[in-house]
Amino acid sequence: MFLPLGTFAPEVRLGLVSASRNCFPRELSARRAQRLIAACAARGLDLVVPEGECWVIETKAHAEAAAQQLRQAGCDAAVLFLGNFSPEIEDAAFVRAFAGKVMVLAAAEESADGLETDRGDALCGLLSATMAIGKRGLAAHVHLPPWPVVTTAEGADAVAHFHRVMQVVKGISGATIGLFGPRPRDFETCNYNLASLAALGVEVEELGLFDLRNEVERVRSQEAAASTAAHMRAQVRGVPADGFDLMLGAYEQALLAFRDRLRLSGATTQCWAEQEFSLGHVPCFINGRLAAQGFPVACENDAYSLVAELIGQYASVAGVTTLDLNHSIPVDLHASLAQYPTRDLVGLFHCGNTDPARLKNPAMKYQVIMKRVMEPEGPPDISRGTIEGQIAATPITVLQIHGVGDGLRAYVAEGQFLDLDPRTFGATGTAYLPGFGRFYRHVLLGRFHHHAAVAFAHCGEVVFDALQLLGVTEIHTPKPEAQLYAGENPFAR
Repeated sequence: MFLPLGTFAPEVRLGLVSASRNCFPRELSARRAQRLIAACAARGLDLVVPEGECWVIETKAHAEAAAQQLRQAGCDAAVLFLGNFSPEIEDAAFVRAFAGKVMVLAAAEESADGLETDRGDALCGLLSATMAIGKRGLAAHVHLPPWPVVTTAEGADAVAHFHRVMQVVKGISGATIGLFGPRPRDFETCNYNLASLAALGVEVEELGLFDLRNEVERVRSQEAAASTAAHMRAQVRGVPADGFDLMLGAYEQALLAFRDRLRLSGATTQCWAEQEFSLGHVPCFINGRLAAQGFPVACENDAYSLVAELIGQYASVAGVTTLDLNHSIPVDLHASLAQYPTRDLVGLFHCGNTDPARLKNPAMKYQVIMKRVMEPEGPPDISRGTIEGQIAATPITVLQIHGVGDGLRAYVAEGQFLDLDPRTFGATGTAYLPGFGRFYRHVLLGRFHHHAAVAFAHCGEVVFDALQLLGVTEIHTPKPEAQLYAGENPFAR
């Protein structure tokens, strides 16, 4: 989704309708729904409620009128709140007529004193409503929280979570990404299938590396490029003021020009290694700077990782990065590691594409591996442009998607970066991901490539639900120690 720079997730508008079965008091549903609306408003969630009697659905005419009002009001999704048993046929009619994502909730009974006169039986009604929705092929439109029978406070929690989920769904289903150049030969697994991304609603603009180079030449002399170069020099140590900074400034402005022209949500470039020969630098610092502004730029033309970055950005409402699941951690790296299972530690690394604000003592360096290959003699030149430093301690969510035919599979894991020196080059952190060792062996190998999107917060719950609503049916997460993966040898543990 095309967002203003500095914005990390789209605005989402939620509607709410209640429902009442004709043999239960309509007033009971209305009263319970009004309490839920007030509790959401106290959280800053202003729900759109249809005008007139159709806001409590009792008939098909009510269902169609309520859905029409919410669509006309620009609602991105809706909450269907069963204040009592509710009319299941009309519940399904609303879901069909609204034609967007709907969270279905049912009202819990409120007090023992009211069970004689004010019992709503919504727990029972939810069974009928979900059956009616499923029989009509509408289940893919519906989100059910882990406990869908709710008190007022629980309902407000569920609506707040659904709002965050819909930020991801709206952002991804309206995203356009730009790809510059072909996939580098040395990274065969960084491929993508257009149909699998289109299944999420993602559009792809495929461009040539020469398009990017021509745009760089066009903007090189502009004042914005010089201003960007000056900002870079002030942001981190080691940015040379010898014309190299102007090359970086022009490159950033060129990407932003494509962003505005094509209304891109994010981009990815070839970067290994033709881009360096063509443009004279690695793009790492620029990738990190733009991700910090809500415009992620992935490496090695990895479209799947870019979409995973966008999912993580919308879910965490903050900047993200792409890192390699890169290296195992030696037991002698730091004494504090004795408290962690070694196999659940992993070094997450990339050349230098992470927001400098996430790094301890960031400084511009050069890409060690690229220099070894591209310019083995003399001082670094075109391999310059990385930002290196230890990724600071923080909670993280690690996620990735990958194609399966014309569909997708995904994984989500939560953990943390530890506060210790990784003692190696790049933008690098030592991560503890509970259960990673077994997860790596029994899920990642053969299913996913080496990149992963990293959000700097625990947002796995939002990511998981959003992936389900986006139609991803194969979602992997680390299993607890007592639970075996498919094919795992129970005698080898």
